[in-house]
Amino acid sequence: MAGICQSKYEQEISEQEYELLKTQITCYNSPNQSLACSNIFHCPLFNSIQNIPLREELIQKCKDVAEQGRNNLFNVYFRSAEDQREEYKKKHKINLEKLNASQYTLNQNEKLSSIFVQLIDERCNKICERIQCIYKFKFESLFLKR
Repeated sequence: MAGICQSKYEQEISEQEYELLKTQITCYNSPNQSLACSNIFHCPLFNSIQNIPLREELIQKCKDVAEQGRNNLFNVYFRSAEDQREEYKKKHKINLEKLNASQYTLNQNEKLSSIFVQLIDERCNKICERIQCIYKFKFESLFLKR
């Protein structure tokens, strides 16, 4: 039971983290979060370049490199979250398959009662509900900051 509940917890956390990351990346990729809107390139270092076309070219190249780096970082985060989500989904599925298999292979005295299996199911549902509630708050907090 503990293994099933733990794997369900890990599965749900990874699922919610994946969805939160997707939302955060979408927010960070919005036009108002673009590096073009950033004041980071209006600093004394860049402003000290007297040749205006050269300064503009340098700023644009810096913006391009920064955008590319940011996109690469987001892709790594996203792939990592996807991989983790799939790993925990498989782990939970394996735990459920082990439970189901044991129900068929054990003798009648060793099998879990249907009530106990139902309690495990209900516990897993409660775990999901609790985590979804926590992440609902995180999503709302994310949008309140904007």
